[in-house]
Amino acid sequence: MLLILLTVPALLVATSCEGEKFNLGGDQSPYGEVGTKFSGDFAGASDINLTVTSLDNGISTLEGSFTMTDPRYMEIIKKYPKYYDVDGDKVTVHNVKFKATTEGVENHSGIFDGTIIKYKSKVGDTYNSGGKVKHVSTDNDFQWGSMKIKVVEVENKSGKVAGVKKVTYWGNHRFGIVAVETEFADGSTDFANVKIF
Repeated sequence: MLLILLTVPALLVATSCEGEKFNLGGDQSPYGEVGTKFSGDFAGASDINLTVTSLDNGISTLEGSFTMTDPRYMEIIKKYPKYYDVDGDKVTVHNVKFKATTEGVENHSGIFDGTIIKYKSKVGDTYNSGGKVKHVSTDNDFQWGSMKIKVVEVENKSGKVAGVKKVTYWGNHRFGIVAVETEFADGSTDFANVKIF
């Protein structure tokens, strides 16, 4: 789940809806429960095996491994040895922490701590992590696999990751973060659906 790793996988001083770094309420979401597995169709990623291994006071820990052959992502991954071990194109993920509730998702891994997405946001809301809400569905208008679902779309141009210009997230109150698009510094992009099972 690269969005947790680059953001939680999902890069996200509130001005409209938040005053503290960690203030997410709501009940525990299945998205963050022990045993939840994540996958996605990120460019160059294969053999993805990422699992929530612990849940302590509402904070989930994501660990696992994947293969990455896309040099754009690999360049970023190598800059964060606290969370990644790299051996050739094999990447081991450890100690990525996030909070997932019925209200949204927060990153607790130290790179971009704070809110990634809140499901009851309004267009124009900004988050303490740098994200800004660009779209809120009023109907099932986002294609996710074989389903159309309602989403909140959040764009982050924080510039906190070298090599990344912008990251956009789509989240759903039932399924968590469902998609992420990364715009790299060279102008190229990668859109990926995120799946849990």
